[in-house]
Amino acid sequence: MRLRIPPLLWSVSVTIMLAAAPAAARPVTYSCGEELDVNIDFTPRKAQLHLREKHYTMQRVKSARDGHYVNSKEQLELIANKGDLKLRQGKSELQCKLKVTP
Repeated sequence: MRLRIPPLLWSVSVTIMLAAAPAAARPVTYSCGEELDVNIDFTPRKAQLHLREKHYTMQRVKSARDGHYVNSKEQLELIANKGDLKLRQGKSELQCKLKVTP
């Protein structure tokens, strides 16, 4: 005997499984002057920031800006807008540009 799953139930099941799957991180590198590169792995809800041999997890916050992430404990805030990145740590601020590798 073969079990038949109605098409609607099958499509709902597939949608739930896809929604539960972890989002793949999208790694990017920004150049902040000639001496410093910042690596960030973006997902829709979090960003993993790799800065000066340290790693920070940042939460995305609702904002009118393109990508706005914060880590309140470390006093970190990053705002990614197309090829530009503004990174604040405490009172210091870095302006960075997307690093394009051939």
